[in-house]
Amino acid sequence: MQQELQDLAWRFGKPLEVTRILGTNSYLAVSRTRIAEVCLVYQRPNSKLLTITKPFYPAAVYRLPTGSILPGESVMEALERESLEETGLQAQILRYLAHITYQHNDGRLFHSYVFMLAAYGTPQPQDHLEQISDFQEVAAPGLLEIAQKLEGLPPDFSKELGATWADWGKFRAVVHQVAAQALTQPQTF
Repeated sequence: MQQELQDLAWRFGKPLEVTRILGTNSYLAVSRTRIAEVCLVYQRPNSKLLTITKPFYPAAVYRLPTGSILPGESVMEALERESLEETGLQAQILRYLAHITYQHNDGRLFHSYVFMLAAYGTPQPQDHLEQISDFQEVAAPGLLEIAQKLEGLPPDFSKELGATWADWGKFRAVVHQVAAQALTQPQTF
């Protein structure tokens, strides 16, 4: 995977490298089989970014689409598969925005590979197991507002997540903060 990440940085720009220590986090604790994901920052023709929600999310909570990298799958394969599953859109990679490493209190690491993609057409989820119920477009500064909302979720337990909304929100807020930061930095190769 290291070689693939170097190739992606050469082709799509050097990503912002960020490490976040999350300490005890019930969401990461239940996601032991997952070690990495792709985050899809879809730029629409109007320059806004596509966000998703699911019916079991707290009211008015939207976020950037993400998806697990399956065992034996490359980052590019995951990116293409998740793009089709979650939106049905064939997207063109514009930029490798960020690589986030999360440290959990038990020493485990989790990685998010964040890409900006050009996406045209109407999003139509192809995998109904994803349970995506709506899309919304936001301007890039809106990512920080999403992060704030995610960080402020209540400590209520979610049976769908197997974790608390607060821990899920703290984890999910990071990618929005980092994507917003990466979007303000010039692209370097």
